[in-house]
Amino acid sequence: MGMIRYAVCMASLTLATIPAMAQPADTDAAGASWDVAGMGRTIAAARQARQAGDLDTAEQLCRVAFDSVERSALAAYDAYADRLKAEHRSDESTVHEQSARLHALKAEQGRGTQPTSTYLGFAPSDGLNAYADLLSSVRDDDGSRRMHSLALAYQQVQQAHFQRTMLFRQGKDPRGSC
Repeated sequence: MGMIRYAVCMASLTLATIPAMAQPADTDAAGASWDVAGMGRTIAAARQARQAGDLDTAEQLCRVAFDSVERSALAAYDAYADRLKAEHRSDESTVHEQSARLHALKAEQGRGTQPTSTYLGFAPSDGLNAYADLLSSVRDDDGSRRMHSLALAYQQVQQAHFQRTMLFRQGKDPRGSC
């Protein structure tokens, strides 16, 4: 069985409940990497495959979904830090350090072979929501909605990792559970 990764966050919704939003033609790198509608389709396909008993396909689809959210969150955090730096805002160094920590964690997880839980000292979804608020303040409403939906998706992926770990500990097969 593959490695189960998680940083514990609580969320009450599932990825399939995230509202779909159209992507504007001129998206930034962070927005371009986040496809909420595609994510919903991937999660739905994983659930169908799991219900049909095709756990390997379901697991592959879950991993695609999880990786997409994680890559998008990393790109968004980088874009947020860059924007704060360009605007000479005081919280740039904090966000840059958080982004660096997320990248380091991703690299650590890539080398791991066992389930892990890592305390980051901050909630990445809070940072993504703060970026959404910044985008809203400069009247980038589409970007703001994308970042809010990415923050929610990030929380939900972390919850899914936690739930998968609990299934594993109970002796149940977590493959395809996302």
